[in-house]
Amino acid sequence: MLHTAPFSSPLLALLHLLSCWLLLPGYRSFGSLMCGFRLLSSEFPWQHWFIARTVFLSPLFALLMILTFPLSAAGWILRMMTSPFRNPFVYCSSPDVPSPEEMGLKPKFSICTTNLCLLPDACARFNNLSDGYWRAGEIASRIVASTRRGNLAPPPAHDSFQRRGNLAPPPAENGKPNGGLHGETPYNLRSRKGGRPAHQPHRDASPPDGPVLAQREEFSHSVETQFPENLDFLCCQEVFDQDATRRLVAGLRQHFGHVIYDPGRWSWGANLWAFHSGLLLASRYPVLAAEFRPFSAARKQDRWAAKGALMVKVFLGRTQDGHDAVGYITTTHMQSYQGPFEILPRQLDELMAWTEDFRRRTLGCDVIQVFDILCGDFNFDNMSPGEKTAREHPLMGKYVDMCKDAPGRDKPWTIGTELRQCTFWETSISNPEKLRAALRSRRAQARYLLDGDVTDANMDMVWSVPEVTEEETEVPAIAGRRRIDYVMYRSDGGRGDVSVEKYSLVTQLARLTDHVPVCLAFSTPVS
Repeated sequence: MLHTAPFSSPLLALLHLLSCWLLLPGYRSFGSLMCGFRLLSSEFPWQHWFIARTVFLSPLFALLMILTFPLSAAGWILRMMTSPFRNPFVYCSSPDVPSPEEMGLKPKFSICTTNLCLLPDACARFNNLSDGYWRAGEIASRIVASTRRGNLAPPPAHDSFQRRGNLAPPPAENGKPNGGLHGETPYNLRSRKGGRPAHQPHRDASPPDGPVLAQREEFSHSVETQFPENLDFLCCQEVFDQDATRRLVAGLRQHFGHVIYDPGRWSWGANLWAFHSGLLLASRYPVLAAEFRPFSAARKQDRWAAKGALMVKVFLGRTQDGHDAVGYITTTHMQSYQGPFEILPRQLDELMAWTEDFRRRTLGCDVIQVFDILCGDFNFDNMSPGEKTAREHPLMGKYVDMCKDAPGRDKPWTIGTELRQCTFWETSISNPEKLRAALRSRRAQARYLLDGDVTDANMDMVWSVPEVTEEETEVPAIAGRRRIDYVMYRSDGGRGDVSVEKYSLVTQLARLTDHVPVCLAFSTPVS
């Protein structure tokens, strides 16, 4: 069943709205209080002003929290009472978008996945970001303008970030830009240990079956500033903030006529009554069936969110022989910074069972399955020694990852997808064009992207800056290659096989998120 509202009952919807209004004063006061104790790296040059502001305003925000505590307590109790009756997701569609019958059954499709980090500001600041409401509108505007190829939105000037509270880095000093490849950083440098130059194979590069012969790729791969033209599907993660979600959905509906947002389960065991999954799926094609399931295992900060998998069946059109053509898309966001705990393999077990069960129950006899796509933020890469169990899970063998040569070894052209958050505001990556140039340089990749050498995933790794070598050929093979955002397809997932035409990383969202969007363009034999 496709739910078009958070609650099926108007009374429950009214009670939940009341709980939100009761929680709002305390929520805003707490967020403002916490924001004063976490500066963005771009705010460091003005830290004395921020410290003074925090000293004077923190007592006021703390007093407001105390005064509004009775309202917050009542709102929280009301929220706990209504949340178990909340629908698992909300589906909205635009009546004025072209139908699959009008577009015809296309042989080619494109899909993109990206983590948008639209968290409450007090949480987003731990990722060196803020002002999620403004970023949501800017993200939607850039995506729609880019994929429509009409009026491309220019990157915002530095003063626009200043007006929105995201302060730009200070100007150049002594002819050297602050924040360049050798620029000053408020964080300590670290040395990479055990890395080998990029032109040498990694010690564990040879798979158990012997060396792999060099092959010419049958598809193109590149770093682009623009999203694919007429993008068909967009999958997002970390869309948590409610105000930002509404603005993002309103903007995306200008191009994507069908959007599923706010998927989640609300209970003490699933998310401590706090956040939903943060997943969002936008499609140009109507949704026939959808289902959300939360992971049963989570630790640390992920206990506050009902992370899981959103599985969707979309209607693509009718074939020449009159059969309905459908596609399956699953997007997920898995445990972050699992540390020494084996949470990811347990979540992969559930993900594999869920996708097969959903497809079995919803496919039907006279329906042609065109493709089966699995994408999202998996929070593990294919190279790090500490994530061997996850990358060798059977699920990663059922779906085809175009960037993987073998478990433990990526193809030499691959690039990481997670930005090093402490370098986020440097001028060298301040707009789509500059970020694209940086991602095409091995030295810049080594500075701005996380390395594929993780042994114990924790937050410390995103707040350290590695030393950068002078020569491109001396950059270690693991440098800047932590690729945790995937778009994969199932080779036995339809009539004929999916043929990948282009794999691309897109820099259009520079300075708006700490991940690099991953796009895949592919064709199918169904017509």
